[in-house]
Amino acid sequence: MNLFTAVLVPATITFAASLSGCDVQSSDASAGNVSTVTSPAEAAPAPASAPEPKPEPKPEPEPEPKPEPKPEPASSGPVVADLPGGAIIGDGTMKELASGLWIGTVKESKSEDAPVLADDARGVSIQMEAWNMHGDHAHGIIPAREMVMPFDDKMVFAGWTGALGGMKLGSTRKIWAPPGSEISKQLSNPGSPIVLEITLNGIDEFITLPETLPGADIGESKMQSSETGLSWYDVVVGDGPSPSPTDSVKVHYTGWLVNDLKFDSSVDRGVPFTVNMQGGVIAGWLEGLKTMRVGGTRKLIIPAELAYGWKPSSGPIPAGATLIFDVEMVEIVGPDVPAGDGGK
Repeated sequence: MNLFTAVLVPATITFAASLSGCDVQSSDASAGNVSTVTSPAEAAPAPASAPEPKPEPKPEPEPEPKPEPKPEPASSGPVVADLPGGAIIGDGTMKELASGLWIGTVKESKSEDAPVLADDARGVSIQMEAWNMHGDHAHGIIPAREMVMPFDDKMVFAGWTGALGGMKLGSTRKIWAPPGSEISKQLSNPGSPIVLEITLNGIDEFITLPETLPGADIGESKMQSSETGLSWYDVVVGDGPSPSPTDSVKVHYTGWLVNDLKFDSSVDRGVPFTVNMQGGVIAGWLEGLKTMRVGGTRKLIIPAELAYGWKPSSGPIPAGATLIFDVEMVEIVGPDVPAGDGGK
């Protein structure tokens, strides 16, 4: 603005002077008193030189926009109408769980008061059938059969307990597992969805002890337990010696499941069973016998962890079963006596 003001002011002065003429004298001018119009160059000081304009600052570069996160692909889920087995009841849809498995009810329990599968359960008795999916059709991979399974994700597959949790005894549930799931890999079909249809027949059926134990009466004896989970009642305390770790002992025994099923008995065969205390029998037996005395009778309560674990058996003992043995220690014999074939 200073530059434009310095230029305009002299021009205004010149324009005013030209209106009166170039040789104008004042009205009272005398011969020696003539007022001469001064030229603009003499009347006004020279304008100051304009300051150099400051360079405008360079604008800050705008930050590059962050790439938009790629949206997670939506799970396509099962096409319910294509699934094998029983139809989904209710609204006919399945629910997706946090594990990525989908569940739907095929059959409700007939009893409103039926027990509910809770988080603290240890094992389930089920009937299960399994298929793999190829497009809109299925192929059977496990025919319907009854089995006892641990209620434990680490022992079965991730999401197992969540998929069964809340089922009522007697109800049937369908489970859909997407391709690449742990169960699809276990069943050697990693690229295919897996469908399971499960009926809940029992909760801790072969684990929970009944109020009255099968076999010999425990009388007034008190339960004792060890840190391993073994429990026992000393029904009769023997007055003989206890075996050393290198001894063998002869015993009579009868084995029971918690549901009162007798599965083995040396008493019925009439021949005592020889046990090598260095091994060859289940861990619960070795622990339970080592503190007995000859002439004593002990009722052993052996959890699956000290017995046959969760391996399915072709015999009468289910996976995960708690075993109950009535054992009488008959005598201690030399270490070279061959062991019998029971209690293994």
